[in-house]
Amino acid sequence: MTGAASTLGDMSLHAPPTDEQATRELLVELLRDFHRRGWVSGTGGGICGPADDGGLLLAPSGVHKERVRTDEFFTVDPADGRVVRRPDRDDLRPSECNSIFCLAHRSRGAWSVVHSHALSAVLAGDLAAAAATDHLAIRDLEMLKGIPGVTNVDVHLVPVIRNTPREPELVSQLEDVFADPRFEAARAVVVRDHGAYIWGDDVLAAKRHTEVYHFLFEATVARRDRQKEERA
Repeated sequence: MTGAASTLGDMSLHAPPTDEQATRELLVELLRDFHRRGWVSGTGGGICGPADDGGLLLAPSGVHKERVRTDEFFTVDPADGRVVRRPDRDDLRPSECNSIFCLAHRSRGAWSVVHSHALSAVLAGDLAAAAATDHLAIRDLEMLKGIPGVTNVDVHLVPVIRNTPREPELVSQLEDVFADPRFEAARAVVVRDHGAYIWGDDVLAAKRHTEVYHFLFEATVARRDRQKEERA
């Protein structure tokens, strides 16, 4: 589809400089890496990154993410999620995460978002549910320094929201999270019984935050389990 710059309005003025083919290759590489780590198993999970002209590249929905090719991404306008370029294959659909990725872009300036189905994220959500809170409090871990503006002496609050049958139905809860000053430093949202959304200013920042948060989730859950054993 031609004329993408005009359909994307003024977004291109605020987009980071990109080599779109290089971005597509990086997104494919990360999906394969995340699959090896068990974060996008089955056909679950997703990722987005900056396209030329201010759009967002979205991986397709309902496909094995480790098999996504560089020519299978959709390009959407982050202002409203409208598809402005699509792959040649008629059987592909844009990611179910489209509206969430675009909301993270508009609310947090995220040019890349990872949707993880990792077990550690699900278990982290269980901790919040057990404590009847709307967040996970992470503390006393050196890896907290991997989150911008956070130190290893801070208590970092990660919002936790309830799951819904379809991803677009999460948007209203995410709007509340993004408006909540308690979560201003967070680069992730945990969805109970589901996984997490993790973002960054660019693809490599999203990769870094994804790795950091998964470590933080795993460490927090492991500490809770150890404490339970010690009390038993």
